[in-house]
Amino acid sequence: MTLLQKYEPELNRMTRIVSTIFDIDVAVFDLKSRLISCTDGYLKQKGKTVHAPSIEEVMAHGNVLVNKPGHMKSCIGCRFKGQCPSTIEILKSISLEDSAIGAVTFTSFSKQGHERITRDTEVYTYAVDSFSEWVTDTVLNKEQKRLFDTNARMLQCTLDLSRSAVFTVNSTGAIVQCNSLTLELFSFCDLYTRSIYHILPEPIVDKILEGHPLVDIRVRIDDSQAFVSSVPVNGREIFDGAVIYIRLEKNLQEYSLKKKLPGSNITLESIKGQSQGVRRIRKQAEKIADSLSTVLITGETGTGKGLLAKAIHSTGKRRNAPFVSVNCASIPETLFESELFGYEEGAFSGAQKGGKPGRFELAEGGTLFLDEIGEMPLHLQVKLLNVLQDYSLQRVGGVTQVPIDVRIIAATNQDIERLVQTGKFRSDLFYRLNVIPIDIPPLCTRKDDIEILAKQFLEEYSQKLNKKIDGISDEMISLLGCHDWPGNIRELQNIIEYCVNMTEDKILTTRSLPERFVTVQTKTAVPHAEVRPDLANAELATIISTLDRHGWSVKGKTSAAKELGIGIRTLYRRLKQLEAPASN
Repeated sequence: MTLLQKYEPELNRMTRIVSTIFDIDVAVFDLKSRLISCTDGYLKQKGKTVHAPSIEEVMAHGNVLVNKPGHMKSCIGCRFKGQCPSTIEILKSISLEDSAIGAVTFTSFSKQGHERITRDTEVYTYAVDSFSEWVTDTVLNKEQKRLFDTNARMLQCTLDLSRSAVFTVNSTGAIVQCNSLTLELFSFCDLYTRSIYHILPEPIVDKILEGHPLVDIRVRIDDSQAFVSSVPVNGREIFDGAVIYIRLEKNLQEYSLKKKLPGSNITLESIKGQSQGVRRIRKQAEKIADSLSTVLITGETGTGKGLLAKAIHSTGKRRNAPFVSVNCASIPETLFESELFGYEEGAFSGAQKGGKPGRFELAEGGTLFLDEIGEMPLHLQVKLLNVLQDYSLQRVGGVTQVPIDVRIIAATNQDIERLVQTGKFRSDLFYRLNVIPIDIPPLCTRKDDIEILAKQFLEEYSQKLNKKIDGISDEMISLLGCHDWPGNIRELQNIIEYCVNMTEDKILTTRSLPERFVTVQTKTAVPHAEVRPDLANAELATIISTLDRHGWSVKGKTSAAKELGIGIRTLYRRLKQLEAPASN
């Protein structure tokens, strides 16, 4: 897109105004000799096709008066040669910074117009020159505004990339632009945007507004010690403002984390369900909430391992300290060490000035949740083991040990004992993590919890989507109970969100469910009552005997299912289906 094409609406307005004032037809062409804007009269007489050489001649020479259209040298090759509908034209190049960006023509298609322009050539030449300058000024102003807006967006992106509070002020001390960490840092004061006098000591602000550069001046902000640096922005020896950088004595990211405390609204009551497995988990979590011992949560994807970790943290005495989560599968291996343990200034190319604390340091006094721990690279498992043993770490590029006070909760959806056997996970790290193991059963073994969870999600999404839905039909609850739920609670959550989005009724029914879901369930649903009691007792005895030999852990159940020739999910389902009939 050429420069003039960007501003076609403005050019259309301008050509109409000039055409009305001077009773003349006007057309504007871009750098590629394409017609961008013109009056209706010009379009009717000449159409959209442009004879490029004539426009190129104008852009090369600046001004051209065509007194005999169709009979000029530049008319050679034009379809109107010898029979041009125009009677006279005055053309002028449109330039920006000494470079042509297009051309404009004032044209008449009548004998009277020819006579008028010939008689007052100087007037019309001045008019076309003025129009050309008008277009140039309009484009220049628009481009400068666009450039200003672009620079402002780029500056905002730059500010947001900073891990410290960075903001700009004008000559009076009012904040012009700032990043999100600045908003977080100054959240205690409603007046900070009006003037930095409200948030920084007066002598410091005076120096900033007098144009003095500052480097690491210690100040107190709210309840924190900080260092303020400032760089003045001067234009033509006049102070226009400053860029201010604030670094908390204890890293700003940690400050931000403590303010937000992600997961602090999560409690053990957030773990919904009344099945035996869920009650056991809640009771176990309550017992260990205040402990310093490491916890290893196992369970299939979507069972709520992260929710349980947050609940343990917020129930214990560390609830007012940070909860920092790390997904070990989402961090590139090359960045894993610096992300987890932090780095010192100059540790590698592009390292942040002053270094950067890792997740361990950011979780100081609180909990570090290592999700998908089975994905951690082997060479880093050694370093993690050392941290867990010594409760101290060494940053990348550092030479000193940094003491830490962090509680570790790890989680995995893999058979981590099998990873140990195959050499993909260190046994010594496994035993260090597996002090308090908690296994979350899959949803297929917790059929009693499905209705509770479904109603919780219904309430949540009804509020979020601003819809009034009173409940879920018994038929739909029954159908949900027949599903195997390979995606566990997350899959159920997605199903309910879909239903709330799609339903137009006051109650969710099977009509609200995805068609694929209903089709599968109606084909596969088998009532528990169809299982004969004698067969149930025999099958249950076989399963229990096999589990007693292999063990009731996740690893044991996997081995038992393999021996029985069934899948692990089928084993869980069989146990659930057979327990009730067998006990009668």
